[in-house]
Amino acid sequence: MKPIALQAYTLRDAFEKDVVGTMKAVAAMGFRGVEVSGTYGLTPAELAKLIADLGMVVCSNHAGLPTRENLAQVVDTQQALGSTRLVSGFGPDDMKTVDQCKACAERFATAAALLKPHGITFHFHNHYWEFHRVEDGRTPYEIIMAEAPGVFSQLDLYWVAYGGSDPVTVLQQYGTRIELLHVKDGLLGGEYHFKALGAGQVDLPAAIQAANPATTEWLIVEQDFSDGDMLADVQTSYQYLTARGLAAGNR
Repeated sequence: MKPIALQAYTLRDAFEKDVVGTMKAVAAMGFRGVEVSGTYGLTPAELAKLIADLGMVVCSNHAGLPTRENLAQVVDTQQALGSTRLVSGFGPDDMKTVDQCKACAERFATAAALLKPHGITFHFHNHYWEFHRVEDGRTPYEIIMAEAPGVFSQLDLYWVAYGGSDPVTVLQQYGTRIELLHVKDGLLGGEYHFKALGAGQVDLPAAIQAANPATTEWLIVEQDFSDGDMLADVQTSYQYLTARGLAAGNR
């Protein structure tokens, strides 16, 4: 089983109010890692120490796109966090045509090349808009993966399904380039609607079992919004994965 982490964005409101107390709650649930997304008033080094002192690790960092201009700062932040994986992405207006998709791929490839000498890998995070069809019949996801072979994919299972593709098929085709899975659930069809794991319509067990065991490193729980108590939803999601033997935690 692969270790379970939490994307900190899921509890962003709680972290803004009490970063220490919320991180303690995450550790108490049994999470082994955290994908950070901002530092909530702490320095990167302070956040990394807080996470480490609670028996967890920073599995990855979701941040802005690395460029030649900001590279030194990006590398400093990654090193302070103790993270060798950086995650970023683009919005829906950036991927409407083949040429736009190729431009995104070029920027991702540049980011990956800039980070590689520093021992950092670049992973692009998908939403649903990477899975519509552009004018040549391909999806933006397919174009990016073809045009930027040095880039990893952080696959968000819910967004793949919501975008009309099959997560299992994507994992079978590209699994050797997917180290990080965003395990997310929700309703399909109509307006997107997020749920705790197991309460939505994504076949999560099938997708997780389709992941390449030699490549996959982390299963990262993420939920963008909650109908109720987000902390309770996070606990439900943790239990869903660990009780079914789909991920390994500390509890």
